[in-house]
Amino acid sequence: MKILIVAGPFISLREPYNGGTEAFVVEHANELVRLGHTVDVIAKDADEKNLFQIIEFIESPLCMKDDSYRACPEWLGQQHYQTLQLGMMDVSKYDVIHYNSFIPEIYSVCALFNIPGVLTLHLPPTEKFALMYQFFIKHAPVVPVAISQRMRKHWQPFFEKDVEVILNGIPLDKWEQKNPNRHGYLLWSGRIAKEKNVKAAIELADHLNKKLKIIGPVFNDEYFRDQVKPYLNENIEYISHVNQKRISEIAAGASVYLATAHWEEPFGLSTVEMLASGLPVVGFSTAIPPELRNSNVSIAVDSGRWQDLISPLDLVQKSDSKACREFATHFDVKKTTENYVNLYNRLLVK
Repeated sequence: MKILIVAGPFISLREPYNGGTEAFVVEHANELVRLGHTVDVIAKDADEKNLFQIIEFIESPLCMKDDSYRACPEWLGQQHYQTLQLGMMDVSKYDVIHYNSFIPEIYSVCALFNIPGVLTLHLPPTEKFALMYQFFIKHAPVVPVAISQRMRKHWQPFFEKDVEVILNGIPLDKWEQKNPNRHGYLLWSGRIAKEKNVKAAIELADHLNKKLKIIGPVFNDEYFRDQVKPYLNENIEYISHVNQKRISEIAAGASVYLATAHWEEPFGLSTVEMLASGLPVVGFSTAIPPELRNSNVSIAVDSGRWQDLISPLDLVQKSDSKACREFATHFDVKKTTENYVNLYNRLLVK
């Protein structure tokens, strides 16, 4: 098959990734190529090691800022310009288009395409996203896919079509299994923002007088300033945003991974990555979807109180790294891609 994957003409697929969606696009596209498919990805750029081809739409050399008719800053004007280039693209050579974007303008122009498509629902519904995707599915021959049962439950009421579930996955070979350091530090990674709730991990580490390493980009400067920076000390360390190889190296010295987001994670790639590294996981049920829970190596509590993580923390520190890795194998990106290919083939015979 010849497959077009839409991330967005201004979305970077270079490491370190902004989030799980970028990681999914890269690994899924690479796996498709390994299976013998031809894959083009619409994005700003990507690391050169990837197997797929990038289709890039250039910015205009002219000023795209608008201060009069429809006010917008330069960066937004350039995004509009690039999105319109996508709308002018000849997509007739592709068998399937796989959409993974959060930009309304992209769906406005891609609704004109008549190529069978898949829309992966990476985020929970909001009023804007719901209307955006409803419009798109009404006008384009696409089927919606959720990345977990939790996401399917949230999204199904918005569509007349059934929302299928294809669980997300990771490339297991990129995450080397290591023996967790029973006396090592606690580890937390993710966007530094209120909904990711790193503050709970900080409070837990402080209470236990244990070292904590925090990894991730600062998405909310005010939250970092008020809820993270004042608590950094010899025990609580912020490492900033790093690539997957570096995260894997840091995981080698940890004892437990903390998943403390108080918003409902659509899937939780970081949880699977740490389990694949042999590291047990403890967190809140909001941060660990049901599919990623295991009574021995990935324990979730319902309360949302960091105090309730203390007992399961003691329990998982006795777990075996092989058990962590074995559980993570259920979420191999090879299985994810195989399921998508089966869906692509079904769309082509309709």
